[in-house]
Amino acid sequence: MGAAAVAVALLALAPVGAGAAPDGRPGKPTPRPTVTASPTPTASPRPTSSPTTSPSPTPPPTTSTPPVVRGGSVSPSTITAGQLANQTIHLSAPAPAGGLWLWLSVSDVVYTDFVGSYLVVPEGRSSFTFPARFTAGVSGPTSITVSASAPGQGYVPAGKVTVVPPDPAVQGVKDLRFDQRVVLEGATVTGTVELTAPAAAGGVNVDLWSNSSYGGVRVAVPPLVVVPAGATTASFTVPVWGDGVPNEGNPGAYLGTSRDSAPVAAVPVSTFAVGPGFVRIGGTVDHVVGLGDVAGPDGARVALSIDLPGVTVPAYVDVPPGSPGAVFPVTGAADLDPSRFGTLTATWNGRTTTVTVYPG
Repeated sequence: MGAAAVAVALLALAPVGAGAAPDGRPGKPTPRPTVTASPTPTASPRPTSSPTTSPSPTPPPTTSTPPVVRGGSVSPSTITAGQLANQTIHLSAPAPAGGLWLWLSVSDVVYTDFVGSYLVVPEGRSSFTFPARFTAGVSGPTSITVSASAPGQGYVPAGKVTVVPPDPAVQGVKDLRFDQRVVLEGATVTGTVELTAPAAAGGVNVDLWSNSSYGGVRVAVPPLVVVPAGATTASFTVPVWGDGVPNEGNPGAYLGTSRDSAPVAAVPVSTFAVGPGFVRIGGTVDHVVGLGDVAGPDGARVALSIDLPGVTVPAYVDVPPGSPGAVFPVTGAADLDPSRFGTLTATWNGRTTTVTVYPG
C-alpha cells in the first residue's frame, strides 16, 4: 500500500475530537479543563431512608396564665351620698379574645342594681373603668368595698368608697308621692321623688324601699331612682302586689338623713272586701275597703260599723269616682283590752263584708 493510502486509512480510524463539528469536520477546539487537586472528602453515611426532607419537630405548646383580678379603685374615693362615681378594675394581663367575665360582690343593693352582679372586660384590656352608684340613705360616713372574681379565682377587693351624707340644708328628699291612693292588686302606680334643690352634675340617686318585706301590700319600687343633673324630680312606674286582703304599703325615699314616705293601698280584684283587721291600742291604723273591679264613674258610699268597745270607725267612707276603694281610720282607745276582738262590717249596694279586728 502506498503512503497516501495509509494516511487516508489512519484518518478514517481516528475518533472525532471534542472540538470537531458534528459532521466530523474540524471545529474550534474546546480547551481542556484544568483540574485542581482537592483533599479526599470524608465519606458520609449512606442514607437508610427516603431522601425526602423530614418536617421540623413540633414545638411544645406555649402555656399562659389566664388573667385574674389584681385590684381596683373608686374615684372619687369619698363621695357625697347620691353622687356618681367611677370604678376601675385592674387585671394581671389583657383580657383574652371575647373578653373576660368578672363576678362582682358587694353588700349594697343600689350598686348591684345599677352596675349588676357581673361585667365583661373587653378583649385586650388589662383595666376597665365604668360608672357606679352606691347607697344614698346613710346617716353617717359609710365604707363600702366591692370585690371581684375572674374564672378560677376567689373574690378579691376591687374598689373601696366612703359615702357621707349631704348637708340637709343643701340637699335632701322633699317629697315622695304616687298618682293613685288605692289600686287593684297587680295594677301599676307612678311615683315621683322631689329633691329640695336641683341635682348636681352626674345626677343624684335616691334610695327607694318598699317597707313591706313581711307581707301585706308591696309597692315594688326599684332600689334607686336617679334625678338628672339640674332637675329636682324623677318619676318611676311600678306594680303593686297584695295578698288578697285590702291593705296598704308605705314605700319610702332616702337621701342621707332626709326621707319621705307615701302610702299606697291595694284591694282584691272582683271582690268586695275590707281589711286588714288590726287596731293599735291608743292609736289609729288605716283600713281599706275595696269594691273590686266594678268601680263606677260616680263613686260609692260604704257604710261602716264595729262591735268592739273602745274602737271607733267612721259611719261611712266615700270611694272617689273611678277608684276601686278608699281608706278610712280605725282608732283604738288607750285602755283597749288586748284580749278582746271584734268584727268590722262594711255595707255597700246591698252587699256586706266583714273582717275580724284584733288589738295590738
